[in-house]
Amino acid sequence: LSIGARCQVQPGARRGEIAFLGPIDELGGGGHWVGIILDEPMGKTDGTVQSSGVRYFAAPGPNRGGFFRGKNVEAGDFPEVDIMDELEDSDDEL
Repeated sequence: LSIGARCQVQPGARRGEIAFLGPIDELGGGGHWVGIILDEPMGKTDGTVQSSGVRYFAAPGPNRGGFFRGKNVEAGDFPEVDIMDELEDSDDEL
């Protein structure tokens, strides 16, 4: 894992870019964390740990970031998903 790498987080197949790697004492359990700027607003932070007010990275919105354990993050070729590509023509939709 490296800062700037594209990644996918499980569960939920959330995609984004790694923005922080390291320990965050304020988060339970200690150890190292991965801060990710998510492509979609499905996170819980903007890069700030609420309990301390310390900002570890700058996400572009209040729900566009998250802190995850490394075991849940896979770096690789995970391009941003365009929701319009997922829509299929259907006789059931107008």
